Amino acid sequence: MTRIFLLLLIALMCAPAAFSQNKDYSYYEFYVGYAYERVDNDAGTFNKKKTQGATVNINSDNRNYNGFMAEFNQNVTRHVGIVTSFSGTYQDSRQRYDLMIGPRYNWRGEGVTPFVHGLFGVSHVRAEVADRTRSATAFAMAFGGGLDVHAGDHVDVRVIQVDYLPTFFNGKRQDNIRASAGIKIK
Repeated sequence: MTRIFLLLLIALMCAPAAFSQNKDYSYYEFYVGYAYERVDNDAGTFNKKKTQGATVNINSDNRNYNGFMAEFNQNVTRHVGIVTSFSGTYQDSRQRYDLMIGPRYNWRGEGVTPFVHGLFGVSHVRAEVADRTRSATAFAMAFGGGLDVHAGDHVDVRVIQVDYLPTFFNGKRQDNIRASAGIKIK
């Protein structure tokens, strides 16, 4: 029993050295940055509902939203990872949250890493009008890519990420665009 315990203890002590092998990617990556969305507010649900006699009209045109984006990427291989993405963007009394997950393909180069991904999840919009809050949630997707520039062993700068972000409120497709830039920690 003592031998098994000692072997297990030695294996646990050597495990960090085994995981710190020299490679050009890390298993886990965290990204946080600024997000800009050009949103097609044709969700339909808000225009049809009345709030204390006033029509909630937030879907008459495209709107600019500003906020944040955060991602967690677990690299399965050198080129393929699974990304979980969360963004929150805001415009006046309107809020939009997107939560998605999906595969990402990375082309790892000497100083840069271009990538493409396809993400699937939900989009939640909320608006406050006449002291009442209206909200809706719908299926959403994100198809896009970007470019990371290596700034160090554990830090990359995401120069740009652009996504086509279709949402499906009330069975109708809304075409949205999202752009982001920030810092990735690996």
